[in-house]
Amino acid sequence: MRIFLCEGTADGILTGIYDAWASRLGHENVKLQVQENWNLELFAEYEEVCTDGEKAEKVARTIKRELGEETWESIFQAALADAPERADSIYRTVAAGLSGRRGRQDLMACLQNPDICKVFELSRRVGREVHHYLGFLRFRELAGGILFSEIAPEARVLPLMGEHFAGRYPGEHFLIYDRTHGEFLAHQAGRPWVLVQGEELNREQIQACSEEEEKFQKLWQAFVHTIAIEARTNPKLQLQMLPKRFRAYMTETF
Repeated sequence: MRIFLCEGTADGILTGIYDAWASRLGHENVKLQVQENWNLELFAEYEEVCTDGEKAEKVARTIKRELGEETWESIFQAALADAPERADSIYRTVAAGLSGRRGRQDLMACLQNPDICKVFELSRRVGREVHHYLGFLRFRELAGGILFSEIAPEARVLPLMGEHFAGRYPGEHFLIYDRTHGEFLAHQAGRPWVLVQGEELNREQIQACSEEEEKFQKLWQAFVHTIAIEARTNPKLQLQMLPKRFRAYMTETF
């Protein structure tokens, strides 16, 4: 068994699929493993995958052409999940689609296949996480006029949020920091958004809010507390509608 070790990013996993397929060892003799919390296996040899944008793009184009856009969206979302088994499940899902003469049939409906079922499950999980953050994310204006937000998602959701916020705030400079994965979504007014990795967050700079921001934070917090009806407080329902893990980054719950 040859195990291909790839980065946990979408491009890293797609590159791993390219290299594993190109090895021509046979699907039953290869395995994909992300480099996050992996353990050595007996009687296996390892090959490190160097993320390559061109290889990743080739695999993406093939999936879109042969398996359809909907299948591609499910695979891409699954690749963003925080699940160590995602890379191998995605590889075997792609192999099943390309090797089984399915063409443009709905591959993701074949849930009797455990790998396809896992990809489907991970895709839905990531989709729900993105949906939550599109509603729960809060910006604050820093002293330099930049809008900033910090989140701690359970998946790499930033690639799925860029178009939404760039469309809503095309004339604003904004920055969204994914604390869990150490990634930034950066947008400069009038330009496309970009994903930034490998940079450190300057905590001193993000603590300096503009004067207007401080005023509006106080007004918003006062409004939220004022409209609350104590007699109708329902903690269980609140937890269902707004889990605690989101609250540390929301203005009204500071």
